[in-house]
Amino acid sequence: MENELENKIIAILNEHQVGVLTSVQGDFPHARYMTFLHEGLTLYTPSGREQPKTEEIRKNPHVCVLIGYDGEGSAFLEINGLASLEEDESIKELIWENISKEWFQDEESPSFVVIKIVPEQIRILNADGDGSDTLDLIG
Repeated sequence: MENELENKIIAILNEHQVGVLTSVQGDFPHARYMTFLHEGLTLYTPSGREQPKTEEIRKNPHVCVLIGYDGEGSAFLEINGLASLEEDESIKELIWENISKEWFQDEESPSFVVIKIVPEQIRILNADGDGSDTLDLIG
C-alpha cells in the first residue's frame, strides 16, 4: 500500500511544478506561489537568499506545500515537512538547469539559494473522490 501511495504522490509531483509554499512569519502562516522540482519525495524550490521566506525558514523550518490542484475534483497534495537551505552544489546545478532564470543573474549569484523540503507527512486529497490518503514519513 505504501509503495502504491508513493507512486500516486510522485505522479502528481511529476505533473505539477507550481504550488504554494507556506512558512511561519511571526505567529502567522505566510503563503506564496513557488516553482517546485523533486527528487523522490523531497522537494526543491529556488529562492533569493535575502527573501523573507529564507529568514522565516531559518527561524522555523516547519513548512506546508500545496501542489497539484487543476480544478474541481482533481487530486492535490498537502505536504508538511522541514525546510532547509540546500548547500549541495549538484542539487543547486540541477535546479538551476530546470528553472526560469528571470529572477537571478546566474547560478553563482550570491542571491541564488535552493530551499530543500523533506516531507514528514503527505496527504493526497480529492483522489478518486474517496477522501484523503496519508503517508506518514516520521516515526
